[in-house]
Amino acid sequence: MDVTTTLIASTLVILMCALLHLYGAYKELKWLFYVFKPVTTLSIAALCWHLSPALSDYVWLILLGLLLSTLGDIFLMLPKDRFIPGLLSFLAAHVAYIVAFSMQLEITYTWALITPLIIIAIVYLTLLWPSLAEMKVPVLVYMSIIVVMAWISGERYFTLESSASFYAFIGAVVFLFSDATLAFDRFKKQSHSAYGVIIVSYYLAQYFIALSVR
Repeated sequence: MDVTTTLIASTLVILMCALLHLYGAYKELKWLFYVFKPVTTLSIAALCWHLSPALSDYVWLILLGLLLSTLGDIFLMLPKDRFIPGLLSFLAAHVAYIVAFSMQLEITYTWALITPLIIIAIVYLTLLWPSLAEMKVPVLVYMSIIVVMAWISGERYFTLESSASFYAFIGAVVFLFSDATLAFDRFKKQSHSAYGVIIVSYYLAQYFIALSVR
């Protein structure tokens, strides 16, 4: 099977799994919800494995990030609240992505990228702060890490200017949006439609990051 065929077939599988998960979430079909949330992320990991021309350190780190994200998926979907273990799992996944995006890269400081990220983070954290209670420090640490991930992925793209680095940058930015939506829904104002936005943007983020191994 050539790369294009693999990409199309895997994308269709990922899309189907994601739709089944969302259907289970909104129709309260627990078995669909529980099975297809981690299965979708694992399908993205399988795509990453099949697309990679060689199992380099970069590929292993992206796969590690996807597997840690799968663990986070499982923690966050359990009936009993496992938010902190889930947060730690995704924190570790972001660290894996940061290390991957930093590889073979001389870190520069593009302030046209850094400044908007810092402003957005400060404004958003200010908005959430009164509602965070004992979660202030964990959310602050997590937000800092994901902003660093978005920054490093941007520096990688501006340096390499390749399609692979562009996919990683898009994935990191969409991940930032997904997590921001999740935080707002959990700590500020819950919305019935928010879960769909969160999960679609989350899977898109992971999908684009997986594409960066090509």
